[in-house]
Amino acid sequence: MISTKASLIRGLLLRCPLCGQGKAFRRAFSMYQKCPTCGWRFEREEGYWTGAIAINLVITVLLLVIILVPLAISLATAQIPVIILVVASLPLPIILPLLFFHHAKSFWMSIDVLINPPEPEEYR
Repeated sequence: MISTKASLIRGLLLRCPLCGQGKAFRRAFSMYQKCPTCGWRFEREEGYWTGAIAINLVITVLLLVIILVPLAISLATAQIPVIILVVASLPLPIILPLLFFHHAKSFWMSIDVLINPPEPEEYR
């Protein structure tokens, strides 16, 4: 049984949440189907990545609020037109989910391993 801390750190480092050795991602948006080291299958069932999508959405919305609310307040007090805020913030909802894509999937695998430990037949 892996510790919670170890599993979550492995997720943030984009490693297999079980062994911590194998990489989860092959290149830009391509994942390995199984851990190259321990053989654990990353996508455990159909619809598995729904949790990763939720994590990515929450992180994106939180960052948008953290960035845009103070910016909107400062622009309002400085009498700067709102169109500047709108134009400056348009790329953020597109860029932020792409930036957190890898970490959301990897972090979701780590959470899932803690909640639902894999059975021996899920290896190799």
